[in-house]
Amino acid sequence: MLHSSARFLRTLTMMGGLSLLALTSTGGLSSAAASTLPHLSADCFTYTPGQIVKSGQGVLIKGMQAELTGTQHRITITSSTVVDHKRKMNDEALARLNAAVAYAALTAYHRGMTEACSTQPLPEVKEVQNTLPELTWKGITMTRPDRVSTANSAHVNVLSTAPTIHVVFDATGLHSAGAILLPSTLSGDVTFVPTSKPPYHLTINRFHTILNGSDVDGEGRVTAGEGSKNLQADVHLAISKIGDMIDQVGKVAPAKITAALLIARLMGEREANHRTGWHIIVNNGTIRVNGIKVPAPF
Repeated sequence: MLHSSARFLRTLTMMGGLSLLALTSTGGLSSAAASTLPHLSADCFTYTPGQIVKSGQGVLIKGMQAELTGTQHRITITSSTVVDHKRKMNDEALARLNAAVAYAALTAYHRGMTEACSTQPLPEVKEVQNTLPELTWKGITMTRPDRVSTANSAHVNVLSTAPTIHVVFDATGLHSAGAILLPSTLSGDVTFVPTSKPPYHLTINRFHTILNGSDVDGEGRVTAGEGSKNLQADVHLAISKIGDMIDQVGKVAPAKITAALLIARLMGEREANHRTGWHIIVNNGTIRVNGIKVPAPF
């Protein structure tokens, strides 16, 4: 059960640290039409850009699809609106940026980089410096072997790109059949150092979502190296009214999920405003929650 509670807390951590957009696709990509981004290999990531139409200050993209190669983790976006408020990116660059954000979303959905991707640079990092892009997605479908997830919309707004990249994001209408702990909305504010190769340093300024009527908030720092065991994190999470949430989840969830939540609650510390908090440190494959070592669910 400690393993289950660690997995629950790690899932919340990754929602804040990686899940810029945990949303995505049906069906595979046509190999004849699929391509990859500059600096990425096809054994890491492929995508089809969809129909690109000039629209106002940017582009409207219909039917973009992408896939983490060999993982069956796929995303389809019915429509994407992509603009650069500094007007420095052309239509082709905006389409590549759209694919790069899809790559980030798929990596979050995969709960980390694939082995093929882990040694490769982050796409489009240099290209967005000194620009101010903004993306709006509608009609999102994500699939992996055990799940199909959908979202009505997602929004990513880059506030600055030098010296660090500062991004705010939100997603609404998240749904996945049988996913009891999936929130319907999430939002966040993150900054990261624009480096092309690992380790990648991410600061979570703010992460917020609502689970069964309870507010979930997070902040902290995450460093992602090559492979999950090189993940380092120092994150604080807090949930309001966790007792009420457990009561609600217990009506529909398997016993092991309820038990994991109860253990997580016991490991938590009381905070103001009826909140329960956890200070989570991940280092060299070990996890400590409020100073207590717990099994690492890697």
